[in-house]
Amino acid sequence: MARLLLVEDEPAQFHYYRCLLEQDGHDVRGAMCGEEAIAVAKDFCPAVVILDLVLPDMDGTEAISKILTECGRPRIIINTNYESFRLDFRCWGADAFVVKSTDPSQLRSAVRQVLAQDNPPGREYCN
Repeated sequence: MARLLLVEDEPAQFHYYRCLLEQDGHDVRGAMCGEEAIAVAKDFCPAVVILDLVLPDMDGTEAISKILTECGRPRIIINTNYESFRLDFRCWGADAFVVKSTDPSQLRSAVRQVLAQDNPPGREYCN
């Protein structure tokens, strides 16, 4: 399927999401903080970055900016506990916004939807 980078600082949630996404056939790499996410994205070249916004070392919106600038412009799915971030203009460039839930269907659906989108010029990611 696709290369996904999962950025989540809560270990239990990270392992839960990773298992689900791998069950869907994706190659999933992980990062627990923003700096690690940027480094992994540069090396791994993911098609999609699933990003928590509250990270221990930097604001997730800062991580989005750096990943999009430095890592081949992958699709971005914001996966957060905080609905209020949807109104933050720094999040508007994301391809999808998911509020965390015990039901993973929204996240899985968002991954399918962003992978199905055409890749416009300037959104080439390495494979």
